[in-house]
Amino acid sequence: MALLARDPRELFEVAVDQAQRAVEPLRARPSGDQRPTSEVVSELDAALGGDVASFLGEDGLADIDAQVRERIERLGPEVPFPLAYNAAPSLAQLCYALCRVLRPAAVLETGVAYGVTSAFIAKALALNGEGELHSVDRAPVRPDVEGYIGALVPDELRSPWTLHRGTSRRLLPRLLPRIEGLSLFVHDSQHTYRNVSWELRTVTPHLTRPAAVLVDDASGNRAFEHWVERARPAFSAVVAEAPVGVAVVDDA
Repeated sequence: MALLARDPRELFEVAVDQAQRAVEPLRARPSGDQRPTSEVVSELDAALGGDVASFLGEDGLADIDAQVRERIERLGPEVPFPLAYNAAPSLAQLCYALCRVLRPAAVLETGVAYGVTSAFIAKALALNGEGELHSVDRAPVRPDVEGYIGALVPDELRSPWTLHRGTSRRLLPRLLPRIEGLSLFVHDSQHTYRNVSWELRTVTPHLTRPAAVLVDDASGNRAFEHWVERARPAFSAVVAEAPVGVAVVDDA
């Protein structure tokens, strides 16, 4: 009722998401193979002409991983939504390494929760010495949740970070034209076929070249697979450990 009074359009999108999640188990699963991280990273190096593997081993990644773990401990046991909503390590690490290789002027992610990927991206941008992060997360239904959104992002890394509240379907059409130099997109919001497909279709025309795309829970439905078939990125794979869909878009 509080969300209805505050923003009926937002409530409509939340209701549609819930309905889509109910039918999602009936959809066909992806047919492609999932591959080990090490194999995917090696091919990413070739596709981007940068050493993704070396950034996965640098001190900065270990530093932010330790900071995030410490902040998770500080959250304590009484949290408003499960810590299982946090991004898997493979997704967070790829966010960091791809930021370091691409040196993006801008990064866009959908879905924040406690802010694991936001923290890893912000750390990479800080080490790059440039770039901004735009995160989109829908407004919470419960008022006690608000203070936890992005809570894992260290204070000293928040200056290049902007959190936009609302569903991606409402915000992206007006946000994307204002973002310049977008070369990394991370989907980690509602993992329904409808939502993933729409986000990928909407964001792709706004990406610079080269750019990278990451899709969490890519094995849940065929949205990432169908986008690859249509967009024909220079490289694509699904990392087995999460699983995470990763692609490189390059017109060259």
